[in-house]
Amino acid sequence: MRASDFLLEDDEPSDQYANIVTVLDLVQEKVRSGELSDGLPTQFIIRLIQNTGVSSFSYDDLIAANEDNESMKNIVKNITPTKISFVKDIGQSVANAQDVTAASANPEQTVSDMAKSAMKRRQS
Repeated sequence: MRASDFLLEDDEPSDQYANIVTVLDLVQEKVRSGELSDGLPTQFIIRLIQNTGVSSFSYDDLIAANEDNESMKNIVKNITPTKISFVKDIGQSVANAQDVTAASANPEQTVSDMAKSAMKRRQS
């Protein structure tokens, strides 16, 4: 079974980013659980992404996507031509720990902020 069986194919860049992030998130969870070792070969990850329907995906595309997409930065720790390291600890992916503490201290404000953000995205 391929990842493309579960993902919709579309030519929009945001959908391609969604496919890439989905693959990387799945692999990150496998690394965290110990099913896969960290430091996977870059070509392995590129082939997984290509299997989602992004057939011309390359190392340069992976680097560009990592620079453009904030979600990838929370999943991928380091990318080299030979291997990719993933963020293993959930706490590592948090850029500002104070924001997380503030969000957990005031959940009503967090929900309100999320709703406002969703409405802004919907209106644009």
